[in-house]
Amino acid sequence: MNCRRRYFTLIEMIVVLAIMVIAVAVVAAAFRGDDPAVVLDNTALDLESYLAQVRYRAAEMGRDYVVKYPYGGKHLIASPDYSRQELEQIELDNTDSIEEMKFHIPENCTMITESGAEKQLAQEATLEIFRFFPDGGGASANRPVLKCGDGSRSFDISFLSGRLQVSNEDFSETYVDPGEIEETVTEDEAVTVI
Repeated sequence: MNCRRRYFTLIEMIVVLAIMVIAVAVVAAAFRGDDPAVVLDNTALDLESYLAQVRYRAAEMGRDYVVKYPYGGKHLIASPDYSRQELEQIELDNTDSIEEMKFHIPENCTMITESGAEKQLAQEATLEIFRFFPDGGGASANRPVLKCGDGSRSFDISFLSGRLQVSNEDFSETYVDPGEIEETVTEDEAVTVI
C-alpha cells in the first residue's frame, strides 16, 4: 500500500511539473512580444513589405513614388512625385486626391538616417528617404536606420533592381553639427550616439 501511494505521489509531482513548464512557456511567449529584438525584427519585416508595396505601386502607376520622413515623425509617407503644375491641376479639379501610403514606426523604436539629415529638418518639412521609379529601379536619398533597444537595421535600395538591402551591422552616427568641432575618438571610447 505504501509503495502504491509513493507511485501516485510521483505521478502527481510529474503532472504538476509538466503544468508548471507549460505555464512558464506560455507566459514567456506572451511577454516576448515586447522584447526589443523581436519588435525590431517584426518592424523590419513590416517595413520591407511596405516598401515592396510602394515599389509595385510606382510600377503600376507609371510614376515615381517618394518615401518621406516628416519632421519629428513616427511614420513614413509614400506618395507620387507630382510636378507643381500637376499639383495645381489636382487642387483645381478636386476630383483626384493624392494617394499617400503610411508606415507607422512602433513607439519603442526610432528611425534616423546614417548622415543625421533628419536633425536639420525644419518644422512641417519632410526628408526624402527613398525614391522608386516606374521601371522597377529605386534610389536611397538618405539611408534610414531603424533602432529598437540595442539593435538596429539599416536599409538601402539597389539602384538597378529597386530591391531593398537590409544590414544588421552595428551602426555609429557620422553626422557632425557644423557648429561643433569634430573630436578624435579611440575605438575603446567609441559609443553609438543616437
